[in-house]
Amino acid sequence: VDFSTKSLFVNAWLEKSGIAKIARNCSDKVSTMFGSSFALGEVHGAAFLGSSCVRSFRLAIAGKSDDDQSSNIADCWKHCCSIVSFLGKGLAHSDTAIGNACSKGLVIAFSYDDQDAPILNQRLFDSMAVAIDSMNSALKKYSSIDHADPTRASSLIQAAGLLLAASTYGAGFTKGAVLDEDGSISIDLGPARLQCTESLFAVLGSAVYRKDDELSLIVGEALVKYADAVGTGDWSSGTDSELKEGPYDEAYAFNLPPHQHILYTMFRRELLSSNPMKRNSCAATLLALIGHASHTAHINPSSTQRAFIQEIRKNLILFQGSFIKLLADPKSKQLSRESCCKGLAGCRGLAAAINPSEVVGESLSQSLNAKLLKTFGQTTKYAGSAMQETETEASQRRNEADGNNETNGQETQAGGAAGMSEATLGAY
Repeated sequence: VDFSTKSLFVNAWLEKSGIAKIARNCSDKVSTMFGSSFALGEVHGAAFLGSSCVRSFRLAIAGKSDDDQSSNIADCWKHCCSIVSFLGKGLAHSDTAIGNACSKGLVIAFSYDDQDAPILNQRLFDSMAVAIDSMNSALKKYSSIDHADPTRASSLIQAAGLLLAASTYGAGFTKGAVLDEDGSISIDLGPARLQCTESLFAVLGSAVYRKDDELSLIVGEALVKYADAVGTGDWSSGTDSELKEGPYDEAYAFNLPPHQHILYTMFRRELLSSNPMKRNSCAATLLALIGHASHTAHINPSSTQRAFIQEIRKNLILFQGSFIKLLADPKSKQLSRESCCKGLAGCRGLAAAINPSEVVGESLSQSLNAKLLKTFGQTTKYAGSAMQETETEASQRRNEADGNNETNGQETQAGGAAGMSEATLGAY
């Protein structure tokens, strides 16, 4: 890339578009939401317009040298960083409309079109750290029993996934206990990212999950963005051929690359939880992981070399075993069982996409077939059990939670794998 030519282009674009002035006005409007009185429409509109300015500017300047100190670029960086910080601080705003506007604004600001996340400019590190730290607090608040709000939690989870993905190139950035201009201790981007992933895992089986179990699928999609933000690359912590055995080790987990961090935490901690609701929630999260890998591998065969897909391929047996164990759990809910069935199909699809004709691929497919037949025998013994939720019961539970007592007229089903013939499981 000819950075000198790109620098001229960016400067000319900034002058003609007036984006620096727009960003400054948006920053001023958004900052008013922390006052005693504010205009809701102005803050709402400024959040969306300002986030669009941030996205346009950071993608236009991605990969550009920081040597250019022109006033237009410096001013634009200043106002964009302010917008990101304000949007982050507004995530837990008491006004629901403002909070949702801030989370959706962050989704716009840090979205990207390529498969890999663009390099995050260092000037955004501090404001990104503030946004992620505020995200942690907001996720904890709206996942707790006192403030459980599925709609708001869903919006926060989606924003958290993009924040984690966009900040991948600042994952190892720490600067210690440095004081900001206001005298407060600055927030490090690297540790803030790790705490954000912990906040996402904490949603599984939480009070807000009890109100909407589909949040576990949204958490899985957010973790996918975090784990697959970079296709290939060398991580400072290195990589291990296999996940560490034994009890969960937090220090070890925090030193792993994102694609290994997610799988290690899922298999060594979340799935081993003694809370049946936590285990149930893991099924949809695992489905999001294996579904993304299988879909990507089929759409673009060259993407099978991405670190995330290769890591799932190495641990495919763990995925199969986990889905089978959850499927046989007598306390599994309808969404959990449905996720397990689709997850097993995803395992078979990924094995076929990565090794269509090799012996390894054939052995994985044969192993899956054998385990599916075994699963059929395990789950049918719970047919009719009051412990296992059917699809009709799941629908009634959701209606009651929403205050709607109307029945949907579905046929009554027995629990377990009733309704799924052996031929159907064999087809999977």
